[in-house]
Amino acid sequence: MKIGIVGPGSLGTFLAGTIGKRNQIILFGRKDLSLDEVEIRGKTKQKTDIKYTSNPSLLSDLDYVIICTKSFQTDQVMKDIHEYLNEKTMVVSLQNGLKNEKIISKFVGKDRVIGGITENGITFERYGKVIHAGKGETIIGPYGERFKSKVKKFSEILNDAGIENKVSDNIYGHIWKKVIINAGINPITALNSLKNGAIIEDRNLFSLMEYICEESVKVAKCEVVLPGDDPFKEAVKVAKNTSENKSSMLQDVENKRKTEIDCINGAIVSVGNKHGVDTPYNRTMVYLIKSLENSYLNYFD
Repeated sequence: MKIGIVGPGSLGTFLAGTIGKRNQIILFGRKDLSLDEVEIRGKTKQKTDIKYTSNPSLLSDLDYVIICTKSFQTDQVMKDIHEYLNEKTMVVSLQNGLKNEKIISKFVGKDRVIGGITENGITFERYGKVIHAGKGETIIGPYGERFKSKVKKFSEILNDAGIENKVSDNIYGHIWKKVIINAGINPITALNSLKNGAIIEDRNLFSLMEYICEESVKVAKCEVVLPGDDPFKEAVKVAKNTSENKSSMLQDVENKRKTEIDCINGAIVSVGNKHGVDTPYNRTMVYLIKSLENSYLNYFD
């Protein structure tokens, strides 16, 4: 299979390294990088030869394109690449946030979009090198009604790469669930400069995570049917399984980058406002992370 991966960050590098063992991979990013190999350490250990490009025209004639960028970059990324994709290319989102699939579908149609979530904990070291700090669940599913056979085929590609996964017809419910888990873990770790597992060890942070998750569930139930176990229990499980991982939000703060707070806790606040559900815990996380961002990005919203 010919597969493009958009975003040479932590997850994009991890997927290039794992999927690239048995498929032709093009890793795409905006920066000009001298990158012909990626290395994964930690739970997964391997080096993989890959092709890197900053030229979007090389993303033509692909079977799948996997979007691994930040949620706030999705619209611009699709503007940059959509005209080069052929009409048979399926676009997979393995991102944080609630609206990525909807944004992607504006450019390629709902039927060519595959939604997904992964709880694998990946820490970025530098371009081409990441640490697989914790294994977690990966779930994918169709955003539209057609091409479900291509969803199944993508599932097989992930399995062949050693990434165990499930296919669900309720992918939006799973996406909501991941947003809730991220809302409970990411801002707490970013504000306190802690790895994921530290939340479990501190009763104050543990209680805060529980309150954020409970509040978020009230909002989510206005929109979707949440699958599986209670999201708070899942958040505890994720924090334990990725105890040595730094959340993506903490990595952003440490590297003085814009975070995805608007697409996670901010999205919960927005949907809560829509349904008349108060969200003081999520709103507080947004305010605190925004203030932290302002200290190094020097802008004020």
